[in-house]
Amino acid sequence: MSKLIISDIHYSEQFIYKMQQERFKTFELQDPANDHFDVTFEIEGRKLYANKFILTSLSETMASMLSDRWTKKDQVITIEAYTYDEFYQFIHFLYTGGCDLTNENVFKLVDMAEFYGVPFLKEYCERFLSKMKYNVGNIDEMVEFSEKYSLDRMKEALKVFIRSNLDQIVSNKRFLSSGKLFVEFMSLDDQYSQKEKESVFEAIYKWTENQVIKQKNAEVKNFNLLEAVKDELRETFPHIYSMDKTKMSKDFLMDFMFEKGIFLSPDEFKSIYERIRCSGDVRFCFNFVYFLAEKQALQKQKMNPNESFNLADSIKADLVDIIPIVEFYIMDKAFVMDFIVSKGIYFDIRVSIENNRKTVTGVFKNDILAVSHKVTCLKQTSTNMCRFLQLKFPIPSIKSSIKKMKGVDWYLCLDKNGILTLKHHSKIKRSDYLIVEMKSESEFSLTPNKITVISMSFNNLNVIT
Repeated sequence: MSKLIISDIHYSEQFIYKMQQERFKTFELQDPANDHFDVTFEIEGRKLYANKFILTSLSETMASMLSDRWTKKDQVITIEAYTYDEFYQFIHFLYTGGCDLTNENVFKLVDMAEFYGVPFLKEYCERFLSKMKYNVGNIDEMVEFSEKYSLDRMKEALKVFIRSNLDQIVSNKRFLSSGKLFVEFMSLDDQYSQKEKESVFEAIYKWTENQVIKQKNAEVKNFNLLEAVKDELRETFPHIYSMDKTKMSKDFLMDFMFEKGIFLSPDEFKSIYERIRCSGDVRFCFNFVYFLAEKQALQKQKMNPNESFNLADSIKADLVDIIPIVEFYIMDKAFVMDFIVSKGIYFDIRVSIENNRKTVTGVFKNDILAVSHKVTCLKQTSTNMCRFLQLKFPIPSIKSSIKKMKGVDWYLCLDKNGILTLKHHSKIKRSDYLIVEMKSESEFSLTPNKITVISMSFNNLNVIT
């Protein structure tokens, strides 16, 4: 037996098409005297004749409707849900596999395909709908229709249209009154650019805000709209509320997110810093996150005018995860002291004192001393004290948190004149301001007439020079 080759299949399809057209010609004549017809429909007072076999072979619903159980012989079946022209196109498709679709009738034909269980017609209509020219004014209705009838191909076409016309859609007056289904559909597209994501966030926030205001209980006292909207966003659009804020633009964060009381966490500040630090200058990157933290703190202050609010403390709290990883040692010393330290941002200073190849170290916060020096002290004569005369500081007004402890031999302190001094515990006086306990891996001692070097570094990294 010879195999059927592709050219034979195409040849056969041509004959199938011709046969369908012949059957349709019979249908198109609508001659009730023709023996071909054995079922009659009445729509809008007009009769429509068809053949049961053709109808029931493609539709189980139609087969059930035309069975002897539900329909008497020669009974005229009344159709009320559709117009004559719509039902005619439906029968047209059952006869030929095609029909005349328009922007007006396609929606009813999809409904008929669903009701009568004709998936081929539904697919046929969906192809038409996917290529239809949409418009901003009724895009929400189109989305709701595609969702109702599970038209996946149409949904993808609608997503493309929405992305291409996003600004017009969200700025349209109709948007705020759109149904939840459309807003959710718009929010779930994973192909948005970052700028589009920000537009979607803002649009959905405003839509949610409008819903909250409409549903607001007038009897509720001290109603907090911002918190109510955030709560509703978390519940209704969790994927929107949890959108990655670290990738949002600085302007959007400051002009919209912060204004709505949606703030960055310390961990998010850290993520932003690490991302921009990969390709940016350390000074620029720190300025960037500091500026954001400052704007956020100012907004918090504005939103809580009756509370005792410390702006500097708020900024430092937001940058708490960044300060330990910032390479301050790369920055210009003047910038570190004049900008960073002056803003009340403190970080660890590591001090190391070396004498005759023996080293003692300690770590303290730069809120005690504004240190930016490396000093060499030449050939001191004492074995239990070394004064760094070039390093003189105001004695802090806050009481020192360091106390003399057993087992600690050396302390870095300010003497009564404010001179930075390394002292053996036996030489500590009441007038000395203790800065840090100095420790050594091996027993440390001062050897007279040997050079003593003090060096300091930010964040336990490179030496300040």
